[in-house]
Amino acid sequence: MKSLTRRSALGLLGAAPVAASAATWLAPAANASTAAAAAPAGSPPPPVLRPGGAYDRFVSGLAAQDQFSGTVLLAWRGEPVLVRSYHQANAALNIPNRADTIFNLGSVTKFLTGAAVVQLAAQGKIDFFAPLGSYLDGFPAEAADSVTVHNLLTHTSGYPADVTISGPPPTWTTVQQAFDDTLASLQQVQLQTAPGTRYTYSDSNYFLAGAVIGAASGQPFWDYMPQRVFGPAGMTRTGFYTGEQWLTDRRIAHDYGPAISGQRQDITQGAAAGAPVNGWTGAGWAFSTAPDLLRFARALTDGTLLPRPWAEVLASGKYPISPAQHFADEPPGTTLIGYGPEERITGGQRAYGHTGAVEVRVKGSTQPGGSSAGVSIYPDLDVVAVVLSNYFLYPGLGGFLAQQDQIITQHAS
Repeated sequence: MKSLTRRSALGLLGAAPVAASAATWLAPAANASTAAAAAPAGSPPPPVLRPGGAYDRFVSGLAAQDQFSGTVLLAWRGEPVLVRSYHQANAALNIPNRADTIFNLGSVTKFLTGAAVVQLAAQGKIDFFAPLGSYLDGFPAEAADSVTVHNLLTHTSGYPADVTISGPPPTWTTVQQAFDDTLASLQQVQLQTAPGTRYTYSDSNYFLAGAVIGAASGQPFWDYMPQRVFGPAGMTRTGFYTGEQWLTDRRIAHDYGPAISGQRQDITQGAAAGAPVNGWTGAGWAFSTAPDLLRFARALTDGTLLPRPWAEVLASGKYPISPAQHFADEPPGTTLIGYGPEERITGGQRAYGHTGAVEVRVKGSTQPGGSSAGVSIYPDLDVVAVVLSNYFLYPGLGGFLAQQDQIITQHAS
């Protein structure tokens, strides 16, 4: 059976085959850095969430076997109670992963994009059931008159999963050029199915959602997100970094390949080739930190980004996802797509969030390199879990999250 993973770059771009703090943290001890914040007032957080608990032991065990590198964060009642970082963000420069290390989010970007669409809907600037042609010109009638914003956000637009064009890779030098070329390419794509009739995960949907954000707000997507989402939420290290910044900014974790002859090679050059410029797509390529993603989760529910009823509109599942269409990055319980996040029922508890990956094929190995990212919100438990790794967690993040779900839902209620 083929293992599916989420790509963080549109196939049509012709790029390389890639798929993509206010607190003071303690310095690393041995191979791991650790920090814990005081629990909220009232009863203490469940032991499973605390340092030394089942989740901590689970991740530490993977890191000890060199199967995990990066940062994990668990929060209870909005406050971090466990933060652990393992291995190197940049082995060549001996820079360890830390709580505030910046990672490529891959398709977790779609969660951020969905929040922006719902934000504009709450302001009356976007209608979920308005057709694509209400916001964007140049599309054939089959898309302009039939594909709705709701279809884009729920991957039911009819756009194919993989959109490719022939010719050499693009040589973009500006974000606007990348955006314009991608939009022009999508205007030529024919729908595979009638809108609203089938779920087909496609980066095209969220690129177009980002384009709708720009049209409805009067600001380019890459300006709207920092000003209206990242900034208000306090996400100070979150942004659309370029491929060159990824290679040179010491704050950003490099991606690594599988161990070959006992060594993991830095494969960031190959991964960054997919993003010479950044910010043109709502489908992927945002970068962030674990604390920033916790801030995002809090801002969704405390009224900072969305009125509370609209936060539920964002989070609740709208369209069923067949088990046959699950990705290796998804835990088995994923059942419904919302407006950005995906919703699952696990251990009798509701959870929602999104996962992402950067996947780079590595010569000499059957396993890819890259990175993995995931945000999970357990609303009834008041728990948020963030996983950011600069390893591709083969065969996907789904197995990791399945174990995470089991630990949290069985012991944190």
